Amino acid sequence: MSEPLLLAAERDGVLTLTFNRPEKLNALNDAITVELIDALRGAAQRSDVRVIVLRGSGRGFSSGQDLEAFMRLNTGPERVSVAEHLRHGYNVVATSLRTIEKPVIASINGIAAGVGLSLALACDLRIAADDAAFTLGFSKIGLIPDGGGSLMLPALVGLGRALELAWTSDKIDAAEASRIGLVNKVVPAADLEAETQAYAARFAAASPVALALTKRAFNRAVLPNFVQFLEEEAVLQEESASGPDLLEGVRAFMEKRKPAYAAR
Repeated sequence: MSEPLLLAAERDGVLTLTFNRPEKLNALNDAITVELIDALRGAAQRSDVRVIVLRGSGRGFSSGQDLEAFMRLNTGPERVSVAEHLRHGYNVVATSLRTIEKPVIASINGIAAGVGLSLALACDLRIAADDAAFTLGFSKIGLIPDGGGSLMLPALVGLGRALELAWTSDKIDAAEASRIGLVNKVVPAADLEAETQAYAARFAAASPVALALTKRAFNRAVLPNFVQFLEEEAVLQEESASGPDLLEGVRAFMEKRKPAYAAR
């Protein structure tokens, strides 16, 4: 019997959800997304869950969308609209992360890339190992950041820096991520699990009402149109995916060469 794609563990009011595809650097597919949606919905209904931690097993937090699975959806005989894929998957996850009235902490080891990074950005707080690395990567395959990434990144680091990171898909280290405000805290890699639990324990011991209403207030102040924006992002991603750049970008990525994008 195969292991679940999402592991759940509880301790002192902290629910830790762990992506469990270490052989794929926790690349995300429909199955793991469904499990995450169900876990978040369940946690929202439980008063004994005070804090949620999202983390990855093995060598990384998440390398992003499983491109092989994505291309099967996008080019197969029963092609699924990219916008619909987002509406029923990552947009639901991102909405859950932002609207669940409990602190959600991303504990980031290794690589956080693509939509894996977008979901980390949708969490309330981010604690990173000192060997963590961050990249959007969407531009390398002719796409825009999705999963809320095109809203959350500029909200956290500012418009100019966000555009630079999105357009270049440059990889930055934990120290730089901390400097620009992408993560809240950086700790030694060997201490990440213990430091994450200690960090989460502070919020688990706080007033759940105060934390919930503060999150609601801040969402209304800074992200009042989050759900509506996710729909706009899905439409833009559908436009990105409908042209030739996506196929060329993915082929170039798989073949480890530079893509040759046509002018438009």
